[in-house]
Amino acid sequence: MREDPAERSSKYLKTTTEALKSLKTRELPVTVSQKHVDRVLELVQGYTRDARHYVESKKPVTSLACIAYAEGLLDAL
Repeated sequence: MREDPAERSSKYLKTTTEALKSLKTRELPVTVSQKHVDRVLELVQGYTRDARHYVESKKPVTSLACIAYAEGLLDAL
C-alpha cells in the first residue's frame, strides 16, 4: 500500500505545530546559548510555514520534506 504524501505531511504539520505551541525552554547549560536555541526555533517555524504553503500548493512531497526537517530540528533540541 502506498502512503499518501499529502496525508502524511498534514499529520506532521499538526504534530509539529502542537509541539511548537506547547514548547517551553528551561535553564540551559553554558555550552548552549538561548540565542542559538531561538535561532533553531526560528528555523523550525520557517520550515513549518513552508510545509503548510506546499500542502496548500498541492506539492505534498516538498511539504513532507519541509516538515521532516522541522521535526528533526525539534528532536535535536
